Amino acid sequence: MKAKARFLLILFLVSGSVSCDRSREEQGDQGEPVTRAEAERASVIGAAAAKSLMESLGGQLKAALAEGGPVSAIRVCQQIAMPLTGAAGNSIEGISVRRVTLKPRNPANQPDAADSAVLAAMQAQAKPEVEIRRVDATIRYYHPLPVQEVCLTCHGDPATFPQELASVLTELYPDDAATGYQAGELRGAIRVDIATP
Repeated sequence: MKAKARFLLILFLVSGSVSCDRSREEQGDQGEPVTRAEAERASVIGAAAAKSLMESLGGQLKAALAEGGPVSAIRVCQQIAMPLTGAAGNSIEGISVRRVTLKPRNPANQPDAADSAVLAAMQAQAKPEVEIRRVDATIRYYHPLPVQEVCLTCHGDPATFPQELASVLTELYPDDAATGYQAGELRGAIRVDIATP
């Protein structure tokens, strides 16, 4: 009798792990669960990389806005945002950094399916929080980017943009989808890809 009970227990445990694995596979593009240790590691690394990017890019854009207004800020963003984003991950081995959004200005910030699922989940939150997901062999750390008042200068209602700004946006970003925001809305996220050890 003990042998039969042990067999049923093993069978139950095995079938439970199979269904658990299946549910992980079904999450697919939404990202798979991470372990506590992976989440803690990703939190430290991701927060450091996101902070580095926000400080460097934010500083450059604020300086350009103060010196030459919104047109200067758009030109600076067009020239340096991508290099600064890439450089934010250079100080930590095994990571890369991107910015992703459901309404991209730069096509390079187009989200993949996993990004889109995370961004949609963040939009549903009253106050978006950091998300950590496994996608294939990578842990992704997502730091939400809410729209601040100053962002509305170039991301608000296009009807309020000065003509010169509207012209430069059309010239540099003919397929711009990154307008019409209000303060506090989710603009997108900084995504930090962390290779699993």
